[in-house]
Amino acid sequence: MLRLSRWIAVVAILLSASVAFAQRPGGGQPGGRPGGFGGGGPLALVNNEAVQKDLALKEDQISKLKTLGESVREEMRTAFAGGFGGRDQSDEERAKAREKMAESMKKVNEKFQPKLDEILDATQRDRLKQISLQASGSQAYQNAEVIAALKISKDQQEKLAAVSKEHGDKTRELFGQGGGGGEDARTKLRELSESRDKALSEVLTAEQREQFTKMKGKAFDVAALRGGFSGPPGGGRPGQGGGGANPAGRPQRKTEGGDKKKDSN
Repeated sequence: MLRLSRWIAVVAILLSASVAFAQRPGGGQPGGRPGGFGGGGPLALVNNEAVQKDLALKEDQISKLKTLGESVREEMRTAFAGGFGGRDQSDEERAKAREKMAESMKKVNEKFQPKLDEILDATQRDRLKQISLQASGSQAYQNAEVIAALKISKDQQEKLAAVSKEHGDKTRELFGQGGGGGEDARTKLRELSESRDKALSEVLTAEQREQFTKMKGKAFDVAALRGGFSGPPGGGRPGQGGGGANPAGRPQRKTEGGDKKKDSN
């Protein structure tokens, strides 16, 4: 069984890859919410301090969101209690695991999104949607609202899904080779992401790219999202620090002497 830190990374990576399949032409999440937890969805973002400051939330709203976040985390613990298997799975088993994870994420989002909408006002909901699109990265291209607004053709959707799948395959291969940490792995992951983003952008027309920029609104510093992920138990995403995590996103633990020591994989 994978250690918790590595398991969280695998969950996030497989989920991001699954979005390309779940939201291909004819698919899509109800309501067009961008990417769920793995893609930087609203529920995963709204408890981040930088996001709350951007939204100009009031104290009573922040208090309600804290309570909501605790409920979301508890739901996630229940959803992922049994894990999703190990490294020795077949391709078919991994595909089923991705579908199971995507479905679990979808159910959590559908349950708690209305509660989030009740806490925020219309202006805050619109701005959170903009930030979510920015945080979703490549997954934003699979968003139902984005597809409709940009008039992305079926041919373009298929090309975008193919690019995302290729990136997901290469990322899983990187982690499968033990590339879950270290500067070299982070550099390779960054290079893969840059290559993917360039390929995705080239699928769109200049007009579509301009429209997409407008949909994302005022630029938000997504680097400020580090440490604000309200995802699976333990928090954190690959390459990002969570609460009590080092820069590589791996949980730290204290020794008996009180000094922090990096957790081994």
